[in-house]
Amino acid sequence: MAPYHFNSDNGAPVCEQVMNALVNCNRGVEVAYGADRFTATLAQVYSNFFERETFIFPVPTGTAGNGLALGAITPPYGTIFSHEGAHIVTTEAGAPEFYSGGGRMTLLAGGHRKISPAALEHSLQSHGIGNVHHMAVSALSLTQATEAGVVYELDELRALSAIAHKAGMKVHLDGARLANAMVHLGATPAEMTWKAGVDVLTFGTIKNGTMNAEAVITFDSEIARILSVMHKRAGHLCSKMRYMSVQLLSYLEDELWRRNALQANRNAARIADALSPCAGVELVHPVHINEVFAILPASLLEALRDKDINLRPWSFSPKGQGFRMVMSYCDSTDEIQRFEQACREHGSSKA
Repeated sequence: MAPYHFNSDNGAPVCEQVMNALVNCNRGVEVAYGADRFTATLAQVYSNFFERETFIFPVPTGTAGNGLALGAITPPYGTIFSHEGAHIVTTEAGAPEFYSGGGRMTLLAGGHRKISPAALEHSLQSHGIGNVHHMAVSALSLTQATEAGVVYELDELRALSAIAHKAGMKVHLDGARLANAMVHLGATPAEMTWKAGVDVLTFGTIKNGTMNAEAVITFDSEIARILSVMHKRAGHLCSKMRYMSVQLLSYLEDELWRRNALQANRNAARIADALSPCAGVELVHPVHINEVFAILPASLLEALRDKDINLRPWSFSPKGQGFRMVMSYCDSTDEIQRFEQACREHGSSKA
């Protein structure tokens, strides 16, 4: 792969605070399989964070988290309503279908990869709730922020959750970049999740500073009971769980999650601000978090390459070829400044 700049926050290093926590926990013998002293504190720490009783299950990847979460609320005869461009549809190799033992997807369209309440209502009506000839409506999965880097407002989450619950469905939140969405909205963890009607979520931390440590979180004891069995059966009850748990604990200490997400979002805002005055530039989606999607003219690309900045191509059907830039908490100041300088030199008058 070419050495793309601003390629992905997944490529950022583990942040120093988390790495120090890992080193410090790497002393002495602990009880295995999640019975260690670090894992023992997870539930209370995260209950405080979310302001209610919380059940937490560490996993190594977001795909595992989404699969487990959706498998716990979707029977083999059930269907998951989601956006057609959601990660669980496009890039997770059928994990929800696998973990549910045969569940399916009902796909909805929507701008900026968002599902509108009206679209969900229409899809449910078209599906035929209670019709034995159809898959049972089981779950609604929303990505926050979406795969286009756009957030659901809190009233949108509440409206969508209310529709889903009325239909007898559970609500799942794919929170791969949940911290970035929370700081954009200025929302609390509680407001973003259970107060908005979310039953279970995948709490992403890897993109924001940890290493192979995500979590499935639920506020429902019955879902937690199912998850406790699935978590082990799927192979995610790690023998040395302390190394995952200590990262999840460190992530909340001194609001590290907030600091890192704010920095990543600010870096993206700088990139977007640099691009906005440039002739021939089209920002394809609003810039809410740490992602910028843009169509750039060849002349600007050449100016960027002259500054040794190479961007990752991204397709925007039907708009065509463009680029995705994903910022992290630790982007090089030099790279951002070189990007800004290339944009200035390209010219500030729109065509």
